[in-house]
Amino acid sequence: MTQFILPIALALVILALLFGVATDVPSGKMAELEQRQDQLLKKLDILYDRIKSISSICTPNPVKCKSKIQSIPVPEEIVLKVNPDNLPWYLFVFMKDSTIKVNISWHIHSSVTSEKVKKIQAFLKNIQNNSFKSKINLRLIFSSASMDSELKLSSLSVPIVGSVNILRYLSLIYPNTLPYDTNNHLMDGLLDLCYILEKTPEKNKDVIIQKLLVHCKDWIYNNAFSIVDVALYNVVKQLRSKPKSVPSSWFERCQKICS
Repeated sequence: MTQFILPIALALVILALLFGVATDVPSGKMAELEQRQDQLLKKLDILYDRIKSISSICTPNPVKCKSKIQSIPVPEEIVLKVNPDNLPWYLFVFMKDSTIKVNISWHIHSSVTSEKVKKIQAFLKNIQNNSFKSKINLRLIFSSASMDSELKLSSLSVPIVGSVNILRYLSLIYPNTLPYDTNNHLMDGLLDLCYILEKTPEKNKDVIIQKLLVHCKDWIYNNAFSIVDVALYNVVKQLRSKPKSVPSSWFERCQKICS
């Protein structure tokens, strides 16, 4: 409750003081008005600190609850449609997990040029299509008809669109491989930035990349490897050249995980 008292109380005080100024000061005396406003602002700073102090005393200690990441059922049929200029490098994070058994097949659409086919073939070299006795089937379709990646499930009529959203979904069905807490709004905000980055023209991407990496030491979020690193790496990997704002050490660490 106290988190609402602070801004409301402060807002009421500001309004009272400002209206007081408006009625007390004669018209045309702007210099005097500015001087009084400066004095009021200083008083408001002191008042804000006092209210903040009182609020911290009145706020009860919150009960710390451990956030539980719950997985969702793994579908038996998954169809992933991707553009050869937006390859799903994030898949390797899950494929390296020995506990995940998936039968993988692929198809190259006629819309893909011969130059892009070579790019796809180089990507597929890293995929080991072992014959697992698994009920889960992943079918990759490479098509140049659309830039947006789409994940289609047999149980859903509407596809999941965008690499970041697909990565979110995969992290929910395989939480032990790449944990994703949907209640972590800071992490979700970074993922939203990655989604915007994915849609942004290449010449303008560097501005968003710098925002994502502003607190990056070894890793982006809390200095620990997370879904955010994979989401950003998947975008950077598609670019013609690595931006100068991307640390080589971070990129190389991600490359080892996502290849």
